[in-house]
Amino acid sequence: MTTYIWSIDDAGSGALVESMGRTCEFFDSLGVKSTWFTVPKAGDAPMSPAWREAVKQTIQSGHDVQLHGLSHADCYEFGPPAWPATSILSTLQPNFETRREELMPRYTVEKLQARLEEGIEIFKSEFGLTPTAFRAPCGAISKSFFKALHNVGIHYQSSIYISGTGYQHLPHNSGSLVQEWSDDFPHRPFIWYEGTIEAPILNEYTWRGSGKRSEEFIALAKQDVGRIAQESPIAVLLMHTHGIADDYDHAFRLIDAVVKHVEQTGGDFATFEDVIQSGALAAAATEQGADVLPV
Repeated sequence: MTTYIWSIDDAGSGALVESMGRTCEFFDSLGVKSTWFTVPKAGDAPMSPAWREAVKQTIQSGHDVQLHGLSHADCYEFGPPAWPATSILSTLQPNFETRREELMPRYTVEKLQARLEEGIEIFKSEFGLTPTAFRAPCGAISKSFFKALHNVGIHYQSSIYISGTGYQHLPHNSGSLVQEWSDDFPHRPFIWYEGTIEAPILNEYTWRGSGKRSEEFIALAKQDVGRIAQESPIAVLLMHTHGIADDYDHAFRLIDAVVKHVEQTGGDFATFEDVIQSGALAAAATEQGADVLPV
């Protein structure tokens, strides 16, 4: 049996506070709890009162809140640009090269650890909780990041993708939503740098504009969850607050379809905190990740 984690990025950032509340209510109607990777200091500014209240209500209703960087002011916070963010925004890599001398000094253990510690302290003071999992903004990570993560006591993270097909509908990409998975990393949780357990992201199906091809994305999601059930006891699904708000109807139809499909095939749902505390995530990490990060 495979346990699926619904994870949503970028809570705490931007003006789409409504997205968190409406989506949690929809999950609740299905009897499912979700995990919200939350930016504690978006754009280097304190979290707005509206976002603080929304996050608190999310926690009170039994959903999970985990750490998503500190400021998410750009896509280079914890490492150089990564795929598939580079597929979403083709200027990421060229901009990084232009700013390389400015950006590379960010990636020391000391500087990254300081950012993590600041984010953790905000979680403690604002929400009364200590995060146990992390996702890097835009999936951008570095070797020194793992040392910093270990030093602050976080041993689980989720930044690597199995598939970027969910972004192929963008105008500058192929347009093909045919299932295509990467074999660069294991398709199941694996042990990586500093003993950190990586829970790879299966795919995303609600990026902005996906509602125009809703039936195709729902079909792709069902195909993906069916395949991952043969390869991993834990799978992570991704959405973004802005992607959901771009088309609530599509997002909720897709969530409903996936939940029904998983339940009909014997799977279940949990939060990151659930699978960490139960030991299921650690038990699922039976493989070692390769030393592939260049920075």
